[in-house]
Amino acid sequence: MVKIWFLVYNILFLPLIWVGFRFLSLFNPKIREGFKGRKKIFSDIRGWNLDASKRKIIFHSSSLGEYQQAIPIIKELQQKEYQIITTFFSPSGYKNSKTLLSEIKKTYIPFDSYPNVRKFFNLLKPEMVILMRYDLWFNFLYYAQKTGVKIVIANARYDENDVFWKVPFVKSIKKAMYGMVDKMFAIDESDYNNYLQLMQGYKTKVIKAGDSKFERVYEASKLIKKEEVIKPEIIKNKKVFVIGSSWKDDEDIILPVLSKVLKYDAGIFTFLVPHEPKETKITAIEENLKNEYPNLKSIRLSDIENYSDENFVIVDSIGKLMSLYSIAYIAYVGGGLRTGLHNVLEPAIFNIPVFFANEVKNSDEDEILVEKGCGILVNNRNGFYREFRKMLSDSDYYRKAGDSCKYVFDETLGTTKKIIENIIN
Repeated sequence: MVKIWFLVYNILFLPLIWVGFRFLSLFNPKIREGFKGRKKIFSDIRGWNLDASKRKIIFHSSSLGEYQQAIPIIKELQQKEYQIITTFFSPSGYKNSKTLLSEIKKTYIPFDSYPNVRKFFNLLKPEMVILMRYDLWFNFLYYAQKTGVKIVIANARYDENDVFWKVPFVKSIKKAMYGMVDKMFAIDESDYNNYLQLMQGYKTKVIKAGDSKFERVYEASKLIKKEEVIKPEIIKNKKVFVIGSSWKDDEDIILPVLSKVLKYDAGIFTFLVPHEPKETKITAIEENLKNEYPNLKSIRLSDIENYSDENFVIVDSIGKLMSLYSIAYIAYVGGGLRTGLHNVLEPAIFNIPVFFANEVKNSDEDEILVEKGCGILVNNRNGFYREFRKMLSDSDYYRKAGDSCKYVFDETLGTTKKIIENIIN
């Protein structure tokens, strides 16, 4: 069946994919950038001068988020003398993966034509390919399997809402692709059972291992310096509220409530970290605060040296969010009303209650936090007002929610060790 799908994919699907991406590139600068970056893949690889004596592993990530999940696994494999090559589908992942470790090479994954893939593998000669979570490409997998390259999926998550699993024709080709994988590490019991049932009759071995994203957040939290963002005396005796990765939809719920609550608890000190701290966005927030919320006195973080008893700091730079979570009393994580929830694990690692909306689903961490008791769902302004006030006024309720975060990580650490032991042995 795989050979039949190989023909169908290359004769029918791949030309349509190529034309589709070319058409979209006329309107989407990221896709255009991806085409441009792929022009020099093979010349770049030839210039790497790879050590022929080292065994090589390709880590493929769709974008930056998946790459960050790979970092704990990459670190362990580097210690075992592997040469690591990281590949990306998206330009954002390729460009922003600035936390690359020493001696790691990075490139785009080539367009999935069979000649491209064959040239790619012949140049790199990898022993293994590790795919982070998803982004499987048929010819890439087919050639790896054909040439004896081991194929692994880490942090595998089965999305029950994915329509492609519900369309028989498409489901068949997806099963064929997953069936070329040697080992798949599912993140929890539900994903394990779904993939186990899906892979019946295929060689793919399904293993429940956990999610390395938790370990990535845990390791990052140990490097945080709590005093590096703001002088401690400014927030002394204050309840720091951090609004992380916010969109306007989030702000429309949070800001009216915050302004109202300040009448009852003047000790709240807020940091707002917009999803994209562009000048136009920052200026719009400042105008909104000035016109609608007189209780919120704002200052930009870049201007904090001129602090004059403001209670609202707009963070107009990037790279500060996790440090802010480390000094927070309560956090709200944005994105759940618009594009998909941002990383709720980052505040949770510091054992604080985490508010968020999850109308746009893109992960399972929100469900885990709610289940454990340290995540609080925000559905509307009134509901947020009740829960926020209770969290600020009821110390037992606050302490119970914060302490519950410990259990989120206690049950998930050790994922990397389990994956490494399985793929090396």
